[in-house]
Amino acid sequence: MDFLNRSVNLKAYEVLFVNNHMILWLESIDFLGFNCHFCCMKITLIISVYKDVDALRAVLRSVEKQTCTEFEVIVSQDADDACFDALIREFQPKFPIKHLQQPDTGFLKNQLLNRTIREAKSDRMVFIDGDCVIHPHFLEQYAKHIQSGRICMGRRIDLDAFSTAEIKAGKSIYPRFWQMIKYKTKRVEEVFYLPNLPQFFHSKPKLLGCNMGWMKADLMRLNGFDEDYQFPGYGEDTDIEWRAKKAGMVSFSVRYKCIQFHLDHARPDREGEVSKSRLLFESRKKRADFRCQNGLEKLG
Repeated sequence: MDFLNRSVNLKAYEVLFVNNHMILWLESIDFLGFNCHFCCMKITLIISVYKDVDALRAVLRSVEKQTCTEFEVIVSQDADDACFDALIREFQPKFPIKHLQQPDTGFLKNQLLNRTIREAKSDRMVFIDGDCVIHPHFLEQYAKHIQSGRICMGRRIDLDAFSTAEIKAGKSIYPRFWQMIKYKTKRVEEVFYLPNLPQFFHSKPKLLGCNMGWMKADLMRLNGFDEDYQFPGYGEDTDIEWRAKKAGMVSFSVRYKCIQFHLDHARPDREGEVSKSRLLFESRKKRADFRCQNGLEKLG
C-alpha cells in the first residue's frame, strides 16, 4: 500500500510491543491522505543533563526507538564533566548527537539552552530532561504538531522506584503497564497514546520545561530563555510561557500524543530557590516587552 501517493481510510486497533513490553494501548488510527514524510520532518531534540549517566543512557535508548528518524540530538550539560563522553561516543553511530557543555558554576541551564537554539539545525525544537524516557512516537507527534505561533505542551508520567531501577539497569526500555499499577507510578493515566484526541478534550495546559516543543523562529522572536534565572522552577518554562502568550502565541496540548516517562530520583527541598525565581518572575511580568533582556541577545 502506497501511503505517499494515495488517500487511505484505515481504522485499526494497534498494540505496539518493544522488547516484549506493551507500550501502545487501544487506539483508533485514521489516515486520510496522510503524507508519511510529514511526520518525519527534521527536528532537534534538546536533552538537558547534569551528571546522571545511567539516566541519559535510558533516554538515548528510547530515542533510538523513535518512529521519526530525521532528527538530531543535542545533549545540553550544565557542567564540564567528562562523565558522558563514552556514552555519547556509543550512540553517535546510531543518530546525529552533539554534546554541549559549560563550566559547572551554578544553575545556568537557561544560558546553555540559548546556546542550543543557536546550534540547532532544525526549525523545530523539542526540549526534555535527561531523566525522561520518551515514547516511540514522541518525535513523530511533535514534528506533526509544532508550528509557528504555537507552544506545544506535554505532560509526564512519574515512574515508581522499581520501574526506574529496571530501566536504568538496562532490563527494559519502557515500563510494563501492570508494573506501574503495582508499584504505584504517579499519573499513570498519562500513559495512553491517543494521537487523534481533539483539543477540546484537554484542560488548559501548563508548560513543563521537560516536555515542550517550539518553532526555533518563535524562540528567537522571544529572545530565547531569560538567563537572569539562576535557580530552578520558573526560568525554563513559566517565564517563557508567559512571554510567548504576551507575544500572541497560543498553547497546544500534546497530552496523550508526546508521552514521556520520568525516572524516579530523590528530590531535594528547593522551596527557597523556587521562591527567589518566583519573585524574579513577578518583577518580569511588569515589563511591557515580551522579549527578555538577558537572552540570545543582550538588550539591557
